[in-house]
Amino acid sequence: MARDSDLASETTGPTLARRLQRRAAAVVAPVLAILLPDRVRAEVTAGRYAWPLMIVVLSAGLAALAIGARLDLGPEVRAENAAARPTPAATTAGADPATPAVKTDRELDEETAQRTAVTRVMLGLDAGLKTPARVLVLALMIFLLGRYVGGTPTMPRALTAAALVALPGAVRAGVTAVAAWHQPSLRSADLGGLLSSAALPVPPGHPVLARLLGGVDVFTCWAIVIFAVALAAAADLKRTKAVVTSAVAVVLYLLVTGLIMGGGGPPPGAGS
Repeated sequence: MARDSDLASETTGPTLARRLQRRAAAVVAPVLAILLPDRVRAEVTAGRYAWPLMIVVLSAGLAALAIGARLDLGPEVRAENAAARPTPAATTAGADPATPAVKTDRELDEETAQRTAVTRVMLGLDAGLKTPARVLVLALMIFLLGRYVGGTPTMPRALTAAALVALPGAVRAGVTAVAAWHQPSLRSADLGGLLSSAALPVPPGHPVLARLLGGVDVFTCWAIVIFAVALAAAADLKRTKAVVTSAVAVVLYLLVTGLIMGGGGPPPGAGS
């Protein structure tokens, strides 16, 4: 019996170690793929989308948690209340009935707590629901685009490609979380400037270019490079054709969102 127990422990030990090693390799593989684009094809061809998608969602959740912890909307609420306060001249002439009443400190605290709670919920929903939804939309776009240019994509490969394209956005979310934790407090106006140093420099006096590249940063450029390589693997295209196709798709997206719709930003999945 002792010999059988020793034999079982000897068999279980290496098996558990191999399982842990394979699990660690599965987590590290997508990270290595975005650092070494030559590995993207192997990941996309294998259809391993679970771990990169999980990394993207967890990173977005970490950023939402950090921002929510540092959120301070009290000054904004009080500034709005001060702006609604009638001027001395208006008070002398008689207040307009439509002018809102000045709120007490207790009412301001309640409004601040309510608005902060709503903002934190929205941040959580964006991380937990909108982030994976964006990846799914990008996967469908990759699938349809690959079919349109004559490729033979599959949904598992397209979903893996989309998750890998979203990984630079996960890195951005991680850096955002670190930047948020180092702030004593954050207001609504501060959220867009946490990573302003990563934005692409636009020469002054070029408003059209500024609108076209609004929201595009170094992480977006990183994601575009991964997009071109991943599209080739997902749709089984030649690399040159995939690069041209992805370049046209990105330019069209920026033209539509930046110039026509007036809301320039990174392509879907390029950021969280």
